[in-house]
Amino acid sequence: MSYYEPNSFNNFREQINTGNKTPARSNLFQVVVNPPPVMTSIGGLFHAKQASGVQFLDDILGLEDNQAGVMSRYREHADMMNYYADTVSIPGRRITVGTVRDVGAMRRFATDTTFSEMQVSFLLPKDMYHREYFERWMNFTASDSENRVGMYDQYTTTMRLIKWELASNYVGSQKRKILGEEQTFLRRFNGVSACWTMYGAFPFDMSAITLNNGPTDLIKLDISFYYERYRMDTPNNAKMFKGALKDVTIPVDNNDVLTSLSIDSSLENFVGVGL
Repeated sequence: MSYYEPNSFNNFREQINTGNKTPARSNLFQVVVNPPPVMTSIGGLFHAKQASGVQFLDDILGLEDNQAGVMSRYREHADMMNYYADTVSIPGRRITVGTVRDVGAMRRFATDTTFSEMQVSFLLPKDMYHREYFERWMNFTASDSENRVGMYDQYTTTMRLIKWELASNYVGSQKRKILGEEQTFLRRFNGVSACWTMYGAFPFDMSAITLNNGPTDLIKLDISFYYERYRMDTPNNAKMFKGALKDVTIPVDNNDVLTSLSIDSSLENFVGVGL
């Protein structure tokens, strides 16, 4: 029986070199905020207004195919929520307890589970997209002009926080012809190490914005969310981060292969092109 060295640096280095035990990075994440029903109706995702109400952006741009305009606005929304998310707090979990003391020492027993609120800090662009979007969402949730609230299923949505890591063991291959010769190009994918899904989420607090005449700085908007519950899912990390000697090559042109690698049917592939 070999002697185990609990403080061996070589053992620690071997753990890191396995790939899936490498320390996680804090700056590779993705934010997905699915629009709730109230934000997909007229007045939700559209910015242009007329005196008589809200005008479809498709009419302004002269688009004949309204469906194409809807997909374009949804892609803009997904990019704005993801790219402009500056900091994100991963939800925490806490078990509430009760106490009982019959004889002897007091005992505690579990009574319920509570979750911490989730907060996302967005960088504000010049068109104030995030401020306008959450103003409308919160106004549809609890209108200050009609003194009533919306239907629960209409203003809640599903949100995801997706944690990416560099250099998974999935490598994409693509064949191209250069000067008449067919060559194979390889690119290593990033991989998803964890995904937190929040169900029944809605914003309840929007931070104030402070402007000043001092040195120029970026404007940020903090949004806090409540949600019913969350679930944490992990793809098969043991296969995704195994070390450089165990790569899995995937034909990039084969969409069936990429689709089969998804976490679920509603989440994009858990492998992505490396940055």
